Amino acid sequence: MMDYSNISDDKIGAIIVLYNPDIPQLVKSLRVLEQSVGLLCLVDNSKKSYESDFKDFKTVKYIPLMENRGIAAAQNVGVKTLKAIGVEYVVFSDQDSVADKATVTRLVSTYRQLRNMGINVGGVGTRAINVETGQPYRSKSKEYETISVGEGSETTKTTRCSYIRSSISFIPITLFGEVGGFDESLFIDGVDNEWCWRANTIGCQFFIVENATITHHLGEGDHKIVNRNVAISSTFRIYFQFRNYLWLCRRNYVPHWWKRTNLLKYAVKMVYYPLFVSPRTAFVKGIFKGILDGAIKNVKPKYEKI
Repeated sequence: MMDYSNISDDKIGAIIVLYNPDIPQLVKSLRVLEQSVGLLCLVDNSKKSYESDFKDFKTVKYIPLMENRGIAAAQNVGVKTLKAIGVEYVVFSDQDSVADKATVTRLVSTYRQLRNMGINVGGVGTRAINVETGQPYRSKSKEYETISVGEGSETTKTTRCSYIRSSISFIPITLFGEVGGFDESLFIDGVDNEWCWRANTIGCQFFIVENATITHHLGEGDHKIVNRNVAISSTFRIYFQFRNYLWLCRRNYVPHWWKRTNLLKYAVKMVYYPLFVSPRTAFVKGIFKGILDGAIKNVKPKYEKI
């Protein structure tokens, strides 16, 4: 059995996809991340370059795309870049995710221990905390058993799940040669879970490390629906959510539970957004166009092995 005890920082690279970033907040996050990885790969979907804002970082590789090619395409650029220089593990992060140094350390440690237990780990991820409420976001992934990893005071509770969110997650780079890269046809929504489900088909398992948390802001704020806070999507993303749901429903490796639960969720969104969320007209247009393109267009998945 391979020994995973020696996963040093220089073998780990971080990929952060940017789009019109809040530079002070991003710099703060990068200062924390650079303590845990050997290289920070910033792939920028913005229409202008922010390269000068990172001149004080010795470990940043900045890649401006000068157009919004979507998160999937940008992540693939990052994976190819890191793999070409010999990085073995990837930490994926968002420009608005905040974690402390212990978060990445806990992800790496738990991944190492799970692998040494003989488990085929596709990746490990964090538990996201709502920056406004201080409470964990309700997981959209199906969660299974929780297992304890380690011994004594070093024991970590780890939950096996259907997929992990890309922010913040830890994944071996060799998997992109087996599973392929992220599906660029999806552009933004459903990118991380679709990739995990493809990895499931070759026996990979995914885990949430319960003591590895990040603060994160989802969507455009929360609305209370039936005594539950629900993150509201932007008018830009609502189109991709409806379109990609219909596209993913056609794929046989996408779990039936996800198709069923999201059918109800999107049925509620179709009614709730046009009635209660402004700008109502923009949401109606986005939902209608997403349904139309999702139902009529038959776009093939766009990814390749990296």
